[in-house]
Amino acid sequence: MTPDTDHHISVVPVEGGWRVLSPFDDTPLMFLSGAKAEEKAKALAERLAATGHDARVLIHDRTQALIGTWRYFADDAPMAELPVRAAD
Repeated sequence: MTPDTDHHISVVPVEGGWRVLSPFDDTPLMFLSGAKAEEKAKALAERLAATGHDARVLIHDRTQALIGTWRYFADDAPMAELPVRAAD
């Protein structure tokens, strides 16, 4: 896969906390702690990689600036398939 085909998991600030947006479903996850949101985003990326999908975690600060990215490369032999919604 090329970087353009990575599944993006984003951590973004929202009023009162942090939101994790992922390709798993249309419902974002909410956290009071930015660290907890980042931890969940990385865990989701690891799950995607384990199922044969490249993933990229994008971390934004309170000003919406991108402050960090992590790449997770697909495992050669996926353990199982996870449902991933189509990119918009």
